[in-house]
Amino acid sequence: MVSIGLEATMSIDTIFASAVEAIAREQGKELKGIVHDVMDLSTPDVSIREWRRVSRPDKNGRSRTLTLREGYELARALGMTVDDVVAYGVTHDKK
Repeated sequence: MVSIGLEATMSIDTIFASAVEAIAREQGKELKGIVHDVMDLSTPDVSIREWRRVSRPDKNGRSRTLTLREGYELARALGMTVDDVVAYGVTHDKK
């Protein structure tokens, strides 16, 4: 039962991350700047590296999950709600 919950969380993070990337591209916004403003890590390069771990683990197998606050702030930066971003990700999923 725990693994089912973990799998669902990861799939939502992946869908949300791909939707944020697609929406930012459509709106002509720079993803690196948005992600750095939300995650506020040491540099924009570190923030975007951590962001990429949400949808695909790095070469060492490390992945990252989004917090609700990060999801909310990302959605706000795109002028949308979290529900709208998830709905976009589900309806525009290429898999």
